Order: sequence, then structure tokens, then C-alpha cells
Amino acid sequence: MLTARSKLKKQQILDAATDLFTQHGYAISMDSIALAANVSKQTVYAHFKTKDDLFETCIRAKCMESQMDKLPLDDGRKARDVLCDFAKRFQTILRTEEAILTYRTAIRQLESHPDLAKVFVSAGPETTIEMLAQYLSVQQQQGVLSFSISASDAAMQLLLMLHGRMVFLAQLGQPCDMTEQENDDYIESCVDLFMAGYAAKK
Repeated sequence: MLTARSKLKKQQILDAATDLFTQHGYAISMDSIALAANVSKQTVYAHFKTKDDLFETCIRAKCMESQMDKLPLDDGRKARDVLCDFAKRFQTILRTEEAILTYRTAIRQLESHPDLAKVFVSAGPETTIEMLAQYLSVQQQQGVLSFSISASDAAMQLLLMLHGRMVFLAQLGQPCDMTEQENDDYIESCVDLFMAGYAAKK
């Protein structure tokens, strides 16, 4: 069990490594990480056996930070209102600098670290898909929606639509000429299209 001092040192290493990996990619040296964390190189290796271990831990931690709050399964609101609120929060997170940098860092290392994609997906997208699928399943049980595919596939369908031009261009580092109102309208239209396509037949 780690002591309070050891926990502090480990967090210092994670914070420094995350910043450096995000800025410079996997090429950054362990010496540089130790220097930025104000610890010895031996201390870094005491907490993380390899550079790969440290790198994957950093990616996982950043994905966890960007996770969505759980959807209320039944708070009395209409499904459209819940999904619109969720959709706007989801896209706002995707557009944050931290989320974009984490995504780019993971993509940049795919050839050298193919398993990193699994870490990124399991710590980020899969968690969101599972949460949304659970909500959609409840809506199907209540006769609001009816899916011809699995709830997980339906959740993925909606999430991919929600990326939109704003997220697509942000991930490429390009400006977007959409106003926030236009983007909100786009998000609501995605939800409306989704609900119309899967509305339960009365």
C-alpha cells in the first residue's frame, strides 16, 4: 500500500508525464519526465515499470477525466429533453482542448503502440456508449423508442452523428464558421432525427 508521500510522488509523475506526452508525444524521455516531476528517474520506475506503462496510464487517466456524468434513467423528463441535454454536454467535452489533445496523442502513436487504441476506446468511448445504451434500453422498455438494432449500436449511431462539423474540424485544428446557436440547432436536429427513426409505433 502506498504511503501519502508515495501517492503524491506518483501523482506528480502522472501530471508531468501527461503534459509532456501531450505536447511532445511518446518520444519524450523518462529523464525529462523525472525532471519535470521533480523526482529521480529511479522514482519514476518504482511507480511505473516501463515507459509504455506510464504512457498508457496517462492516456487512461485523461480519458477518465473526460467521461460524462451518468444519465438519469428516469427523472420524469421527456426523452428528447434528456438526450438533447446529454448531447450538448457530450459535444462540449469532445471540443475541450484536453479531449482533443488526448485524442491526437493516441492517434499519433497507433503504429508504434497499436494496443493504445484499445486503452483509449475502453476508457473513453465504450464507457459513454454503455451509459447511453442503458438509457436507450429503458426508453425501449417504456415504449418510447423501438430499435431494430442493439441499444449499443443505436447509442453509437447517435454519438457519431453528434460529432458534427464542430468536433471534426476541431480535431484537425481547423476553425469552424458555425455559431454556437447553429451548432445547438444541429445537435437538436440529430436528436430529432434519431428519435423519429426509432419512435415506437403506437
